[in-house]
Amino acid sequence: MDISAVVFDYDGTLVHLNIDFGAIRRQLEQMASSYGVATDAYRDLYLLEMIDEVSSLIGQQEGATFRAKALTLVTTREIEAARTGAMFPGIMDLLRELRTHWIKTAIITRNCDQAVKVLFPDIEMHCDVYVPRDLVAHVKPHPDHLTLAMSRMGVTDSSRCLMVGDHLLDVHAGARMGMQTAGVLTGNITREQFTEAGADYIFANTQELVRYLLREIRT
Repeated sequence: MDISAVVFDYDGTLVHLNIDFGAIRRQLEQMASSYGVATDAYRDLYLLEMIDEVSSLIGQQEGATFRAKALTLVTTREIEAARTGAMFPGIMDLLRELRTHWIKTAIITRNCDQAVKVLFPDIEMHCDVYVPRDLVAHVKPHPDHLTLAMSRMGVTDSSRCLMVGDHLLDVHAGARMGMQTAGVLTGNITREQFTEAGADYIFANTQELVRYLLREIRT
């Protein structure tokens, strides 16, 4: 592992949040239906991309209204989940250890800043760069999210940057940027699915990944 920077996903990678994405999708579908938008228009999209697509189909004024209501719904559910969420053991110590060894760290998330700060209020103190969805026009797996994180870290060689996440979109986002990728089995994705997606490394959890990386550095 020749790594100078690590980008971490947040939900499912550093913390556990019990967000019922299925329930949120059903509510958003009801909202979209009230504007006459059928599910076929966004069936294969993630929630935030679904909101963007429905907004664009409705029209400028009504689309803006739908978008505001939809994001309020998502934000409310994220905050509720954060209040009962928990950080995985030892995460702050691991982040500090990486920085001690001159490895730059970033945390990027599709979650809003307000929800993140409920569970991790001083997140900026534990990483070099923090990019919630509020700071980008397009979230991962779109390149904008990782591009901003790398720019703020001062990373120019993406091949020496590792993207870590519990979801396939993290692997896809990192690979698209030419980064090394690592899947952690703390979400709903299996080892076989990560392998099929092309993850360079697969670990049981983030703690195992960081311990492995630090052993590589020390040897």
